[in-house]
Amino acid sequence: MKKAMILLLLLVVVFPSQAFAATYSNAYVDKYYFESYKDRVKEVKDAQKNLSKVLGTEVTALAQKSKVSAANYSNAVKNKLSKEAVAKARNEMTQDKKTLAAAKAKLSKTVKSAKKESDASLKEIANHKASLVKMIKTHLEGKDQQSDAAFNKTLSSELSQIDSSFNAALEYLQNIELD
Repeated sequence: MKKAMILLLLLVVVFPSQAFAATYSNAYVDKYYFESYKDRVKEVKDAQKNLSKVLGTEVTALAQKSKVSAANYSNAVKNKLSKEAVAKARNEMTQDKKTLAAAKAKLSKTVKSAKKESDASLKEIANHKASLVKMIKTHLEGKDQQSDAAFNKTLSSELSQIDSSFNAALEYLQNIELD
């Protein structure tokens, strides 16, 4: 009876702890292998948010010019200037509004395209990270046949590839120009 109790105790205590001892969570892997991942994603997202400000200097200038021409037209109407002067002010105001609308559309198209491209890059990086996390967990759990040296070499290569992908996405966002 004592042997049966000891065997039962071993089954209850030892085997479950063995099963959970070699399990690594994604949080564990993220903490030790992807420390700066969230910061890099935030950096790309911030660069996306700043695109309108960086590329929109022309739009800002055109908006100011449009406001001035609208004020000039209003003053011409208020002051009851000649028909030719009012018509000239109206044409100038209309032309400035059209130019502003075209510039805004161009900016919007460029920003949307850049965000779409960089979001695709972030998605690709996330997929690469997910496969790398899977590889790391498999190695840490001892389920692969890779030596520690080979694992470290592969891991270093993959992490530098992810880092260079972030750098490429940031460089793309920083060097984008209006079409």
